Amino acid sequence: MIEVEVRARVETFRGIRESLGEKARFLGSTHQSDMIFGHPSFLDSENKVIEGGIVSRIRESGDRKVLEFKEIRREGGALELKHEVTDPVKIREFLEKLGFREAFTINKVRETYLYRDFLVCLDTVEGLGKFIEVERTAANEGEAGEIWKQCFDILREFAPDSETEHRKYGDMMQDMINKKVV
Repeated sequence: MIEVEVRARVETFRGIRESLGEKARFLGSTHQSDMIFGHPSFLDSENKVIEGGIVSRIRESGDRKVLEFKEIRREGGALELKHEVTDPVKIREFLEKLGFREAFTINKVRETYLYRDFLVCLDTVEGLGKFIEVERTAANEGEAGEIWKQCFDILREFAPDSETEHRKYGDMMQDMINKKVV
């Protein structure tokens, strides 16, 4: 599966939420806690995952726990593998045996809407702020490019004055950590 997503920073969800309420179907709101793991082979000198590198995360959302491996592509689509798990502690031990090290945890509240066949998410990310994300999966690289353009069109429809953010939440969190160290 190839995940395609675009995101933008917003000051408020007012206006965006109302527009989504008129045009999209609200799917729900959830708290997500993502334990992020990096592997030294895929980290640069600032401890950010290099383009094309792999990051792993254990996402807990309600009773659901999912192990994910994600290829990092800051633009376009990226490979993603997900598998539901029952014991995050054992998974963490396994990841560490593979050489992955826990980097940080990202906590967010996500409101999800379905607009056409795209997910539009309003994320409040602890320590980072408010974001709108538009995403959809693609079957192949060729399809991913067209979906990426459509994601941008939808982003502009709902948040025309937003500031596009090309960094992943993990990049932003690592930037924040690096600034605290200095």
